[in-house]
Amino acid sequence: MSVCLTMVSAGLDTVPGNLIMCLAYLATPLGKEIQERAFREIQEVYPNGESWEKCLVEEKVPYITALVKEVLRFWSVIPICLPRTSIKDIPWGEAVIPAGTTFYMNAYAGNYDEEHFDEPFEFNPDRYLADNSSSMTGTPHYGYGAGSRMCAGSHLANRELYTAFLRVITAFEIEPPKLDQDKPIMDCLDCSAVRTSLTMDPKPFKIGLKVRNQGLVDRWIKESEERTKDL
Repeated sequence: MSVCLTMVSAGLDTVPGNLIMCLAYLATPLGKEIQERAFREIQEVYPNGESWEKCLVEEKVPYITALVKEVLRFWSVIPICLPRTSIKDIPWGEAVIPAGTTFYMNAYAGNYDEEHFDEPFEFNPDRYLADNSSSMTGTPHYGYGAGSRMCAGSHLANRELYTAFLRVITAFEIEPPKLDQDKPIMDCLDCSAVRTSLTMDPKPFKIGLKVRNQGLVDRWIKESEERTKDL
């Protein structure tokens, strides 16, 4: 039970940060193109409108999966990963790093490494699709850290983000704010309210949500309320 609670509670800051900043990007002009493509591809996989329920049990829209990965890469929700301590001496060139040394992995730098990612400062889910192999080899991103001590809840977080993105895009068109002063900051580091905090805490901003099909949204809300009425 404690392990399960740890996996869920550990994502209380990180998953919302990724979700919030994805919505911020989808409200930009380029983000508008991404969300409309995502919506088309959702409709192609689920032409009969069953995506709202099916996304809970399956992951069949590759572009949404790619969007999740690009969000995790672009918005490094934990820029500097938690520390690790070496248990043995590590040869490094002509030097030896002694056992007991504390290491911090710069996840932000890894996510924006030009040797691994083409045009890393461009938000581009296509880099994770099968016909774009440059980001398909090695570590896809460092949103969860890397190696044997990476985030234990990564699979749960991936499914949460996939479901959230698919449902939001299915139900709404994400629109930019009406006032320039309400626009989000689109830089991964500058968007955080506290630059020295462990996790990203997005500064306040506004977006608009335009319902695609009011009848369907009303039905989905009613069904959700019915399923959870005893919780």
